[in-house]
Amino acid sequence: MKEVNQKKIKNIIYAISGVILLIAIWEIISFCTNHLFLPEFFMCLGKTFSLFGNSFAMVSLGHTLLRTLISVSISSILGIVIGLIAGYYDALAKILSPLIVVLRTIPTIALILLLIVYVPSFSIYVVSIVVFPLVYEAVLEGSRSVYSKYEYDFLLLGKHHLSNLTRIVLPLSSGYIFLGLIQGMGLGLKVEVMAEIISQKSSFLGIGPLIQQAYVDVDYLSMMSIVLLVLLLAFALDILLRLLSSLIRKKFHISLAKKSMFSI
Repeated sequence: MKEVNQKKIKNIIYAISGVILLIAIWEIISFCTNHLFLPEFFMCLGKTFSLFGNSFAMVSLGHTLLRTLISVSISSILGIVIGLIAGYYDALAKILSPLIVVLRTIPTIALILLLIVYVPSFSIYVVSIVVFPLVYEAVLEGSRSVYSKYEYDFLLLGKHHLSNLTRIVLPLSSGYIFLGLIQGMGLGLKVEVMAEIISQKSSFLGIGPLIQQAYVDVDYLSMMSIVLLVLLLAFALDILLRLLSSLIRKKFHISLAKKSMFSI
């Protein structure tokens, strides 16, 4: 128990050290550029907190977050389901491989330009397309790892028995699933904001238009304070997903310690 507490304390110290390092790098760049495009960090942080009292900024943030959550949810559900099935049937993984390579490598800006004119709420589609390969490949790797490790155990119920997938592979792949979700949420939020900036539609509510307007007004303090707000949101979502991942993996680790893998 003592070792566990010491490890937690060390992790907290490491995290704080990482934050201090980021602030130091920000301040060095700001000082070296004479605060021309990167304002002093704590001035920017104060401006960021003032945004919480700005109703329009909060509504814009809500629209960005909502679209991101919808996009990541759609791509994650598809990625998890298809990834688990593809891990079960290797032929399906091979068939999907060229498609995944294309989706993973196609420039995001090209997707935005292709969809922006003809597709309503185009950013949802763009984010979904960008995040899907990330989640799919994480889940595919996890499910393949489980199948490989418990190959002979699956034969007890039949290799392709549905309960293998729902009661064993899914929970044992949870670490990989949450890794995909953590990476997908961060990437999805970044792509969503980029799509909003490029859209340049006055009726398009979101954080992107606020950043675009601040840039046009040459108000770098406001622009970077909005960017910092997005970063803080991304950090909060990252921590939340990591906590959920830890709780779920701990739960199934306890159950797996009893009897056999089929006692889940």
